Amino acid sequence: MKKEKRVVWFLLLVTLGGIIGRVFLWDIETSDMGVYLRWYGRAEEYGGLPGLYAIGQKIKGYNALFQLLVAVLTHIPGEAIYKLKATWLIFDILLAAGVGRLVFENLNADEGKRREYGALAYAFCFLSMSVIFNSSAWGQSDSVYVSLIIWSLVFLFRKKYFRAFLLLGVSFAFKLQTVFILPFYAFYYLHTAAFSFLYFLEVPLMFVLSVVPRQIVGLISPIRAEVSAKAAKSVVTGIKFIDVYINQILSGAKLYMEYPSFWSFLPDKEAYSDGFPDFFKFRIVAVLFTFVLIAVLMFLILKKTEEADKQQLIYIAFILSFTTVFFLPCMIDRYGYIYEILALVLVFFNKKTLLPAVILYITNYYMYAGRVGIETLPISNRQLSFIWLMLYAVYLVIFFNDGKEGSRV
Repeated sequence: MKKEKRVVWFLLLVTLGGIIGRVFLWDIETSDMGVYLRWYGRAEEYGGLPGLYAIGQKIKGYNALFQLLVAVLTHIPGEAIYKLKATWLIFDILLAAGVGRLVFENLNADEGKRREYGALAYAFCFLSMSVIFNSSAWGQSDSVYVSLIIWSLVFLFRKKYFRAFLLLGVSFAFKLQTVFILPFYAFYYLHTAAFSFLYFLEVPLMFVLSVVPRQIVGLISPIRAEVSAKAAKSVVTGIKFIDVYINQILSGAKLYMEYPSFWSFLPDKEAYSDGFPDFFKFRIVAVLFTFVLIAVLMFLILKKTEEADKQQLIYIAFILSFTTVFFLPCMIDRYGYIYEILALVLVFFNKKTLLPAVILYITNYYMYAGRVGIETLPISNRQLSFIWLMLYAVYLVIFFNDGKEGSRV
């Protein structure tokens, strides 16, 4: 059997095994999935697509594209929990395919080795417990926006800038957590000066366009008249530019939440309790500190890598997204999904990142397991934050010490 066919059979078996394993988890209903199901029930109550405007008034914290997806699913036969998790499965496959493609197209090796490593990258991503737990056990939708980011990076490195920013815009329209990768796109623009700044306008444009179907339905559907008065009492209608994270910054009770964070080393005090009377002001300082840190990192990286290759650029995307999530305040679990996936990609480009990636994924498994009722990590969030701070330092040392030679497997 030719190597090409062996790779195809390998991918088919990995995909089949991954699907079967996920299906066995589809009956798990976590608290977050319970929220999705309540939203689905409300969408079904309003008739699906004809009630899209009313659905938009009731689903809080998720953008119009998510609302549209839920409305469409109500018109497909089957149980809601299975339909939602099957949808996330589709994006799991797209995510793994994007990871495999990113490795295949950017590995410094002959075509045969690139094909094999690309297939392995697909397998490790698709069978990763973080990915499986996220979509099929926990029932979260992070593979949707992260898969779009990964494919955006694929097109970015192909110099297909319109497609790259189009996908980035769709990702942003689905979840505003896409902003965690934006520092890299800013770096790439400054580093290469290879495209017009106008491409960045595709990102907010796609966000605005994603709201159009909901608003059109609101104008023509009679369901709006029946529910708008009641819904308007609790939810502001129209385009919602404020995401869950921004609300956390404005109203969250702590500087850090259920995710490893630099700010977990400060006293564990809630807002306005003894020790943090000016908590809101301190959160703003924490955000500004993160922006300054990102700017300094970008300056140092630009100074070091005058002509970075694609493998180094992927490493930079990882570093900047890790920095953004780890140092911003009020981060919650799952927000590091993008750099967790990029850490897997890096292993195929730089073998020195294997050990920190293994530690990152092992500790991450425990966090995910805890969210679906399995035994959690027997250490505190502050201790876990210390481990991840050390991992962050290790990744920086590897990057700044290796140069281009270190970027090859």
